[in-house]
Amino acid sequence: MKDSPETTLAALRTALESEDIDRARQLVNDLHPADLAVAIGDLPLQEQTEMLPTLSLDDAADVLEHLDEDEAAEIAAKLPLQMLASVLDEMEPDEAADILLDLDETHAAAALRKMTSSETVHPLLEHADDTAGGRMTTRVPVLRRRMSASQAITYLRSLKPDSEQHYYLYVVDRNRRLIGVVGLRELVTAPPSASIESIMSTEVISASVSADQEECAQLMSRYELMTLPIVGDGNHLAGVITYDDLVEVIEDEATEDIYALASLSADSDLDVFSPVRMMVSRRLPWLYLNLGTAFLAAFVISRFEAIIAKIAVLAIFQSVVAGLGGNAGTQALALMVRGLALGQVEFRHLWKALGRELVVGLLHGLAIGSAVAGVVYLWRGNPLLGLIIGLATFGNLLVAGLMGTLVPLTLKALRLDPALASSVLVTGTTDAVGFALFLGLATLYLPYLT
Repeated sequence: MKDSPETTLAALRTALESEDIDRARQLVNDLHPADLAVAIGDLPLQEQTEMLPTLSLDDAADVLEHLDEDEAAEIAAKLPLQMLASVLDEMEPDEAADILLDLDETHAAAALRKMTSSETVHPLLEHADDTAGGRMTTRVPVLRRRMSASQAITYLRSLKPDSEQHYYLYVVDRNRRLIGVVGLRELVTAPPSASIESIMSTEVISASVSADQEECAQLMSRYELMTLPIVGDGNHLAGVITYDDLVEVIEDEATEDIYALASLSADSDLDVFSPVRMMVSRRLPWLYLNLGTAFLAAFVISRFEAIIAKIAVLAIFQSVVAGLGGNAGTQALALMVRGLALGQVEFRHLWKALGRELVVGLLHGLAIGSAVAGVVYLWRGNPLLGLIIGLATFGNLLVAGLMGTLVPLTLKALRLDPALASSVLVTGTTDAVGFALFLGLATLYLPYLT
């Protein structure tokens, strides 16, 4: 019975720690490339660079493809130039391009000159990582409209394309303009003499090389595509994005949005083991912005210093109003950022979204405001104090919902990341408004409270 991946991984780590290279090589053959990447990724950088040359070129390429981009680039930078070029030749063009873009320009250029597949990788280096051109692979078998089904199948057999990638076959004219698509199933079941033109569909969903990767992911998800053709000027077929790239895009975009909601730059590349200096330099600026909004809330409170001095109990409850508003704003903000990320919401939906959130805010405000008023009355025995806090909570929940909707939509309209500064702005606004409502109402009814 074959050992589980976990058992094999443990044995491989033991062999590597004891420098038993022969045993390590034997165990490598029993591991899936993704599991092997996990095992090598746990090693120090020096041991990673020593381990990779002991693998076959295929295994080394698979490992680099499954490693985190930063780890893969660090290992690649330490490899001998000729081996690096050979490993990159074995990789998918888009994966090889990603590594080359992360290397020093001089080192990358030298490796590219030694590669035999440089002509398929070089065009990808012209595009940013987060665009369709940066994500696509250029190894795409193409068909011609005059081919018969039998000729197309013979042609594909000679190419031996990767089985997991080409569920769709794209048809181009003599100038490589994309004119149709044929499903592999339709090709196999068609009469041998049938022309490709007779079985192809001319309704092809495609994306431009300059399209954002998030837009490509949305297209593939909406139309349930396994591959998405990428076209350049004049509708020329440049490459395709495959479903496995889609998974990476979703991970990247989810990470970007999570970081942005926490007021971290989307390109910060931080993780829990990032250097302390990098952690501080990337996170500190946003704390300064948060400090500014905190002082704004403190300034609002300072305008009511006299009434707080007269009725000290007000200081106990002001955090309740602000805290509830902040949470309600975060809920609305999360829904709106997700809607923007998935393409469900655009700026033209502003009034509809605001109207819906207004209704939700009113219902939340009535429910939570009433509960707050009741708890304060039972606790302090003062119905007017309970009413004031209840009204302030009602107003702040209403404002929180509207701000959680309006801020990300406005940032999107200004071509800014709708998540990046939203949480700081929404929280700062709800804090300031909550304090102003609560303490303002208390000032208005001061004679009755005392």
